[in-house]
Amino acid sequence: MSDSPTAPAAPAASGSSRWEDFIDVFIAPAELFRRRSDGKFGFALVVLIVLIAVIFLATRSAMQPILDAEFQRVMASRPNVTPEQLEMGRKFSSSFAPIVVVVTLPITIFVLGAVVWLGGRMVGGRLSYAQGATIATFAYFPRIVEYISSGVQALLMDEAKLVSRFSVSLGIGRLLDPESTNAALLALLGRLDLFTLWITALVAVGLKQMTGITTGKAVAAAGLVWLIGALPVLLQAFRAG
Repeated sequence: MSDSPTAPAAPAASGSSRWEDFIDVFIAPAELFRRRSDGKFGFALVVLIVLIAVIFLATRSAMQPILDAEFQRVMASRPNVTPEQLEMGRKFSSSFAPIVVVVTLPITIFVLGAVVWLGGRMVGGRLSYAQGATIATFAYFPRIVEYISSGVQALLMDEAKLVSRFSVSLGIGRLLDPESTNAALLALLGRLDLFTLWITALVAVGLKQMTGITTGKAVAAAGLVWLIGALPVLLQAFRAG
């Protein structure tokens, strides 16, 4: 792959290529992003939401110990919460978790799209918000594989070892004790995992293909996206103490 700028290829708009997109995002992302430089991501976003919602429901029972552990950790940082309030919060969280997933996922994609757009513009790429959101949508597809992997691991592992969301991650966070490690440090190092880095790499590919910037600039912009993406988890970690 050359580092010299190239003009983005004209997108293909055939109906069949919509389904090819969901294969190419894993095996030929450069071709996918050239084809989807038209900035049309609505269909892909719907497919992403449906698949993740289905996987969440299918793996929910296996992942419940992790959800309970994370909930307990958050509540432990709030000493004024009574046992009654704790139980009410647990029931609310359990009942509305599927709805929260469906609602927050598109919001996450829209925000990520804005961050991708900003990162691309900061390195000189000519990028529309729609193109940024398209990159964000397709770059998020590895999360599907991650949720399946996490669910299978949770199903096979000893429940006593499911003490954190990092217990089933494929990265540095898995090696750290969530009780003794600083929460902010854990949140930051936890982003050094296979799937977050995969998403970051796809952002770089998307920016290069849609804007024609050099590989170096695309990687720099994707790195900026990774850093900005760390801010919410760091803020949550600081608030949790």
